[in-house]
Amino acid sequence: MRFSTLAFLTLAGAFLLGAQAPPAVNTVSATVSATQPVTAGTATFQVQFLDATLASSVDNALGVLGTAGAAASNLTDISVSLSQGFVVTQYNFAIVVPSSQFTATRDRLIAAQRTLANVNTQAMGWSSSYKASDEDAAKVLELALPNLINQAKVQAGVLAAAMNAKLGNIVSMSAPAVVNSGLNLVVSATVTFAVAP
Repeated sequence: MRFSTLAFLTLAGAFLLGAQAPPAVNTVSATVSATQPVTAGTATFQVQFLDATLASSVDNALGVLGTAGAAASNLTDISVSLSQGFVVTQYNFAIVVPSSQFTATRDRLIAAQRTLANVNTQAMGWSSSYKASDEDAAKVLELALPNLINQAKVQAGVLAAAMNAKLGNIVSMSAPAVVNSGLNLVVSATVTFAVAP
């Protein structure tokens, strides 16, 4: 029994020595991004119109904002507050336009804001956000990927050269992230390459 246990341990040791894990692959990674303009999608303008006149009404707000595309159907809510002894009514609108009309709508809102520059009882403010269509996001991703890989290869090549190594094949790539930035989409990813001496 002692002999068979010893033989088993010797065989197991020989097996473990012969089945060593392959050496780890050295890698370098590069995180890259590309910005692409988009042609489809929608821009949403959140517009606030403040009115401290006694005859405040939605019609007054639309009289100022109508040229920028606001309509009664764009009204999201109305709030009333007391500020320094004045009753102030705030009308909130959401104006949604195709991306092709973003610049024109923005310019009309700026012009409407300027008409109130010397008015003490009315004021307005606005902000905008953009959402690309799913089709546009897919198209931008398809166009950006080859460029991202080329950028990553250049950056990883510099890193490999600094290590006195040669750049190999792509080992992995993170799922590309696509985010809105104004009227553009920014696509970014991390690409990992093998390197060898």
